[in-house]
Amino acid sequence: MKNSINRSRSGLLPRLHWGKLLPVFILLFSFFSLTAQTKTTVWVPMKDGVKLATDIYQLATQKTGPVILIRTPYQKEGIRSIAKYFATKNFIVVIQDVRGKYSSEGKFIPFINETQDGNTMLGWLSKQKWCNGNVGMWGSSYLGYSALRLTDTHHPNLKSVFNISGWIDGYKVNSPGGAFHQMLIVPWLLNEGQKTRKSVKDMDFETIFKHTPMIEVLPDLNFEVRKGDRISLKELNPDFAYQKAKVPVMHWSGWYDFVANATIDAYASLKKQGKGKQYLVIGPWYHNQWYHENPQVGDYVVKKNAQAKLKYMLDQAIAWFEQTLRSPSLPSSPSVKYYVLFEDAWKTAQQWPPANTHQTLFYLSQDGKLNPQRRDAQNPTTTFIYDPMKPVPTIAGANFHFFLEQMGMKKQNQLEQRKDVLTFTTPAFRQSKTVAGNIKAQLFVASEGLGTDFTATLTKVDTAGNSWNLVDGITRIPSKKLKGKVAKVNVELGNIAFQLKAGERIRLQISSSNFPKYNRNPNTGISPFDAVKFKAVKQTIYHNSQYPSSLTIPFLK
Repeated sequence: MKNSINRSRSGLLPRLHWGKLLPVFILLFSFFSLTAQTKTTVWVPMKDGVKLATDIYQLATQKTGPVILIRTPYQKEGIRSIAKYFATKNFIVVIQDVRGKYSSEGKFIPFINETQDGNTMLGWLSKQKWCNGNVGMWGSSYLGYSALRLTDTHHPNLKSVFNISGWIDGYKVNSPGGAFHQMLIVPWLLNEGQKTRKSVKDMDFETIFKHTPMIEVLPDLNFEVRKGDRISLKELNPDFAYQKAKVPVMHWSGWYDFVANATIDAYASLKKQGKGKQYLVIGPWYHNQWYHENPQVGDYVVKKNAQAKLKYMLDQAIAWFEQTLRSPSLPSSPSVKYYVLFEDAWKTAQQWPPANTHQTLFYLSQDGKLNPQRRDAQNPTTTFIYDPMKPVPTIAGANFHFFLEQMGMKKQNQLEQRKDVLTFTTPAFRQSKTVAGNIKAQLFVASEGLGTDFTATLTKVDTAGNSWNLVDGITRIPSKKLKGKVAKVNVELGNIAFQLKAGERIRLQISSSNFPKYNRNPNTGISPFDAVKFKAVKQTIYHNSQYPSSLTIPFLK
């Protein structure tokens, strides 16, 4: 591993790498030899009369064929090179600015109109002479969300979806564990929350994230604060009928993608409840790494067998659409293909988590150990002080790709020296083991706060003593669950696959903040969005036979 971390002038957050993030796909695809194509721009009316700007790409000699539909809030011209590449493979490609963005009419309210407008667009395509009735949808992130939201609409022309880092359940992205994912939502809204992109490269996000009350930094986009301190747009997550979904979907994401758990959940829920066949590919990547083609994920150097290459991903999408739009058969490959970190190898399975896993519990103990057996302790608790004015800083993880230096895997040893970060570590493993699945912690806790947070991070400790972050999670606890008593809470850390070599250990970090990734809980009972005063409180972790706090690890058999 290479350990080179560049810091910004402020020290808390690195400088934003906007030059690497702009959708310069024309440059990326300048080496493609594109045959003669035509581009037509039309304005497609929605049910309420609002017209959406739409570009149609096709070979000059092509009269009819299958269609790939892409609906984007990021400006259709930004991905015209991708459209042209798909068109060279005899697909007719339709790209549309969603409602209220760039050349389209109407008001942009993120996520709200994509199901209705997308369904109307499918209906319009079905009436075009050049559409042979077979439509597939492609897209990354918001574009993937826009496609997935249509898979339960029963539109007869939607035959398949290629989803990269898209989701169905928005709460899993913006409010994991009930906490507000401010390091994602605030910069994204400031950047994309209006008709055209607003540059935020010179914004002082360290100051923005610390501002109180926090609600003042959120753009006026019809926000409401809901119970449990979740914040979302009204109707952000309208009902989705998984059992009615019949469309086959290929899902792609990466272990350090902040959407990974929501993408995996979409795959698993559609596979379990829906009728369309589902496929999943999970690599070592971070969000939209395809457009950076960076060979590293933090300090983890990705081997050539798994590096994020845009052309490779697009070729995989083309192969998918060849089978699902031109051929009546679906891929016969295993349902899941996943990358094992530290082994640097791909594995396959018929489901996620893999069926051949064994859930192993490790119990927290007073001496900072994780033990496979419960032990009665002379001191059944461990305590620390959580001060929201001195929060535990975010150091790497599955974070927003605007902040590249905070992405991926990095050493956690210095962070673990803090008094407000508890660590519990297993003995060294005697032989190599592979972990594959969802990591969970069950904690028995108490707090002096009137509502508080608990965070958990899983790391791998190598034989040199370096502690590398793998997954992390948070849970926000309302005051009514505490009230001076011991509370049982579950922390979902998320999905991961990695190898432990002989002599290595697993470590669990416990604290109460991960800032600025999540907004701070003031411990006062006041909503974190409205709080201007914060209170330092004592937090208690219980670990005895009556209150056996534990960590669940899924090992491959």
